[in-house]
Amino acid sequence: MGDPAAIRAFFNRVGPWFYTFFFALLGYRASLRYFLRLNHQRLGLRRGMRILDAGIGTGFLAVNLLREAPVPLIITGLDFSTGMFAGLERWLQRLGLRERVRLQQGDIRKMPFRSETFDLVVSSAAMEYLPEVEEGIAECGRVLRPGGKFMMISTRRSFMGRLIALLWRNSTLDPAHIRQCMHRAGIRHIERLRFPWYFPHVNGWGMILLGRKTPRPDAEVLELA
Repeated sequence: MGDPAAIRAFFNRVGPWFYTFFFALLGYRASLRYFLRLNHQRLGLRRGMRILDAGIGTGFLAVNLLREAPVPLIITGLDFSTGMFAGLERWLQRLGLRERVRLQQGDIRKMPFRSETFDLVVSSAAMEYLPEVEEGIAECGRVLRPGGKFMMISTRRSFMGRLIALLWRNSTLDPAHIRQCMHRAGIRHIERLRFPWYFPHVNGWGMILLGRKTPRPDAEVLELA
């Protein structure tokens, strides 16, 4: 799609209910739950940490993070679609999680947060809507503190990915290119993870990359002490 105004209009018009129904039917919501259940230690989840869901949408990732974390969490959710926010707020109220998600309207490419604000930044099915994915990843790197982690889940360049992209008007992304963008944003030690083996269809179109922002030299000394 490319044009941010057109993207916003598309999601406001389609509404969160169909988006939620489609990806729940596809098994994406369930796959996130089991993925996070198996991998929450990799994210370093702990009480009091500052977490950003960049492009929170209807909240699949944020809700499963809250449910599967071993400690209570508070998540900041950023999105520029008022239609998505409306659906997300209703869902959070039903789940009793509204007080644990702080919603902020804004553009992933120019976030309304200070640099080095968050301990963990996650993004799911959002970056592939940007005209230039590197802009969004660079902003995620900017707001991430040194030593913090960044996890990106997106539609990869595959047969199934292209089918989904036709319906949802998004791009498909090349993992090698995303790694390069993460490196330029100061994010290293990048792992490519997979959804549990019992969701092969989700692995057919989705990819998960997890990296860590390079700590400052003085922080590395403290960690080794």
